[in-house]
Amino acid sequence: MKLKRNHIILYYIFLYLSLLVGFYYGEDFAGGFKYDLQTHKMLLENLFNESLSYGLLNYDIFYVPHSPIFIIYLLFLKKIFIIEEVYRLINLHFSLLLPFFVGLSLKIKYELKKNDIRYLLPSIFLFSPYFRAGCIWTDDNLLAMVFLSISIYFFVKHEKDKNNITNVLLSAFFLAVCAYFRPIYSILSIFFFLNFFLNLRINRKLIFYILLNFFLALPAFYYVFVLEINKWAISYLFRENIFTILSLSSSIIVFYFLPFIIKDFKSILKQISNKNNFFFYFIILTFVIYFFEYNRTYSGGIVLKFSNLFFGNNYFFYLISSVCILLIFSIFFSKIREKNFFDITLLIILFMLEIDGVIYHETYDPLIYIIILLLLKNKLFIDYIYKFNLSSFFILISFLSIFYLSAVVKTIGLY
Repeated sequence: MKLKRNHIILYYIFLYLSLLVGFYYGEDFAGGFKYDLQTHKMLLENLFNESLSYGLLNYDIFYVPHSPIFIIYLLFLKKIFIIEEVYRLINLHFSLLLPFFVGLSLKIKYELKKNDIRYLLPSIFLFSPYFRAGCIWTDDNLLAMVFLSISIYFFVKHEKDKNNITNVLLSAFFLAVCAYFRPIYSILSIFFFLNFFLNLRINRKLIFYILLNFFLALPAFYYVFVLEINKWAISYLFRENIFTILSLSSSIIVFYFLPFIIKDFKSILKQISNKNNFFFYFIILTFVIYFFEYNRTYSGGIVLKFSNLFFGNNYFFYLISSVCILLIFSIFFSKIREKNFFDITLLIILFMLEIDGVIYHETYDPLIYIIILLLLKNKLFIDYIYKFNLSSFFILISFLSIFYLSAVVKTIGLY
């Protein structure tokens, strides 16, 4: 389906202007992004104002789970543009490269023609309270996502032309930049390596790829393991058990899947509604009830918050998170094929992103949208994009708008 070019342009101009309005009023409906920037400024003042080397070598003085490379990026912006509002505005426009490169990747992957309605898909980022707050308040996670989107762009180009080694090397380079800004994203290299290994096999191109990754990783390895400046990175790991992480992460992942699978929900429900799955569900539910332990008043995801807000306990969360685990199993594990293998790898990586035990929405938003649109090969998501039409668009935008409005309501304290 096609739309008029002017309509597409006007739509994006409206969303861009809404972001500028958000910048003017200091929008932070995701919560915590403005506070994080104050923390980053504290690191600048207490460590990096002395010197760059002093800041790097003494970074463990403060137990802050943010990469020193990001703090250096802020230092760079501050030195050049001086005024905070100016460098935040510069960063906002740099962050818009994320939907831009996702759009370019969609064009290549799905061979989009002029004025294709699927050019509206990258606009979903501009409805995300996390993307918007990250743009406005200069967030390290979002900055890493920008470089990830560029890495995936070259990965998509490689899938269309497997003989061009340049795309492989550029994908690896930008993924490394992404990981330097947000080290946990280095585990995404597992997915890319498996793809490149199967495409390139064992030859000179694969050796170049491995060598490049080795040299790109050397500075981080030296800093973390030789100099042992690593408290900022490892002090926060494994604070919760695996069932707590699995149940919380599953509830958030399925929440983001909903607008993409809702049209097929009846068939999915039919698929999971059998005796074996009922038995499997009660096993999952038993483990979740017995092992789940999460005593933080912050984080946890929308389902846990809803359960505590409306029922005053975790029982609703236990029921829904167990369904979410079953749903994920049904979608991705029912038939193991090569395509599913890559999807399962991505799914495992999504769970590994929260090995610190504190589960935040922003870990998956906007990452999960990028993965759904560009990396997942599951038929449900591929068909969604191929069949994307005005009906799909309105369902998706309605879902995003409701979530955005709930973030607004939460922020202004109506509940």
